[in-house]
Amino acid sequence: MRQKPISATLDGMINHAKKLSAALFCWLCCLSPVAAQAAADTLQFQLNGLAATPELLENANNALLAERARRVQTAGHALTADEIKNFYDNSPGVIRNALQPFGYFRPSIKLPGLTHPEGHWQMTFNIQPGVRLKITAVHVSIIGAGHNDPALQKLATHFPLHRGMPFDTNNYEKARDSLQQLANQQGYLHATLVQKEVRIDLVHYTADIQLQLDTGSRYYFGALTFTPTPLNERFLQRFAPFKSGQPFSSAQLLTLQQNLNKSGYFRQVAVLPAVDQASQNHVPTQINLQMKKQQAYSFSGGYGSFTGPRVKALTDFRFIGHNGQHMTLDAQLSATLKGLSAKYYFPGKNPLTDQYVVGAEIQKFVPDKEDESLSENFSVSRIKAWHDWQYTLSLNYLIEHYVVTTNDASTADFGRVLYPGIALSWLTADNLIDPHSARSISLVLRGASEHALSYNSFVQSEIKGKFFFSPTQYSRLILRGNIGYTIVKDLAHLPLTLRFFAGGPNSVRGYPYATLGPGRYLETGSIELQHTLHGNLSGAIFYDIGNAFDHIGTPLMQGDGVGLVYHSIIGPVAFYVARAESKKGKPLQVEFSIGSSFG
Repeated sequence: MRQKPISATLDGMINHAKKLSAALFCWLCCLSPVAAQAAADTLQFQLNGLAATPELLENANNALLAERARRVQTAGHALTADEIKNFYDNSPGVIRNALQPFGYFRPSIKLPGLTHPEGHWQMTFNIQPGVRLKITAVHVSIIGAGHNDPALQKLATHFPLHRGMPFDTNNYEKARDSLQQLANQQGYLHATLVQKEVRIDLVHYTADIQLQLDTGSRYYFGALTFTPTPLNERFLQRFAPFKSGQPFSSAQLLTLQQNLNKSGYFRQVAVLPAVDQASQNHVPTQINLQMKKQQAYSFSGGYGSFTGPRVKALTDFRFIGHNGQHMTLDAQLSATLKGLSAKYYFPGKNPLTDQYVVGAEIQKFVPDKEDESLSENFSVSRIKAWHDWQYTLSLNYLIEHYVVTTNDASTADFGRVLYPGIALSWLTADNLIDPHSARSISLVLRGASEHALSYNSFVQSEIKGKFFFSPTQYSRLILRGNIGYTIVKDLAHLPLTLRFFAGGPNSVRGYPYATLGPGRYLETGSIELQHTLHGNLSGAIFYDIGNAFDHIGTPLMQGDGVGLVYHSIIGPVAFYVARAESKKGKPLQVEFSIGSSFG
């Protein structure tokens, strides 16, 4: 007798794989503990021939487990010998159904025997999956208002499934769902798959996929309405990645909500589209906002054996006025650096990625007993972010009184420098405080001319790199490098804060902070290996090399040593014993620091 073709809809065979796991869970939940334990102890499955295809083995095993649980639940007791034999005789049908979602419709299933060794029943199956069914035709059509939509037509033409591919329900469902998801993203909110069939003919062993999408009407973004806040509604509109009249998209609404959450102004954001209130297919959206407190305060600190204690306090005025401006006040205090700075931010066209900043700073810098400076710096800049990249264009005006000692002779000077600068940086990290994987590269270029409100002319560039790798679960490798180069007309009139320094925990260990230099050139490099000793405590070994100097060919100073690093919630607490390899006698230095190791 000729076998009839099979037409399997989505509500039937193609969801079988997902139903097996759900059925197994439900049956096991329904079993009494005693019955479940008895079933588990007395009946096991041996599936031969499926080891090369783990997904088949897992699904067939789950199907048998679900059937066993169903039979135990129905019987109300552990299965008897006759019931187990009946289960075994009918198991091939269960296995066939489990293989079909993966395209195996012609398996060979043999029952070599049912054994009962040491009180445990074991069902053994010899399975040959057979030839995998391939897709023989794919028909995708679009009807409704979006039948000529370019995006939908492109997906229909270049559908992820095509003739010759192995049939797999998981791949089919992903491809099918992508069609409806794209329709929703294009504004067809009531798009429906009016036809979704997989027609399987077991006689000719073919699989014909039939999909027809009825888009229905297209919807568009209507007015955005915000709950009253101190911020101007026109400013809030700039967070929206769309404009009124553009095709409605739930993905775009999610982006709007994420943008508002990232802005730093709000502690709670709810975006509520009102599709049922659409007028002429334009959907109004209500955005409910709850503001954060206007001011925020943060404090941080640390300790270095050469710099002594360091304290930093930051006050953030999150919003000032109605157009999103905000301001920060930053104060820091240590033996080598005392400073106070203020920055006022003006949001750009895209408040998340574009800002204009006006800043002022006063600081006293004392790198050692002989050198020091007192400076004031005024700046205007534009900051632009793009993914992990950020660039800053700035114009700075520096006024500085400084003392520099060279060859035991101290020189006091005063300088005014107007210099533009550009900075480009890339940063990606799994944790900014204490990362296991992180990469950072930054490039800075700045310069001044004595013909443009400056006492001196110079061009200066600096490139920095820092990389964290975790070659094993218990180890971390840290690489650092820094190169700086200055072309200056008169070195004596280059302010101290524009010169390079080296030495200290984040530079060349074994030499006190900022005691190498000052110089017009900078070269440093470091490699450090940390390995977990116990819990949050790691041991470290490192090698540093570098210097800040005025003359090419100046020897680079070397330092090496060992350390202990405790990874705390406020950042690593590091204790190093460093040896100054380039100094006479190779003296040892103890260095201690607390705080973020990356940023």
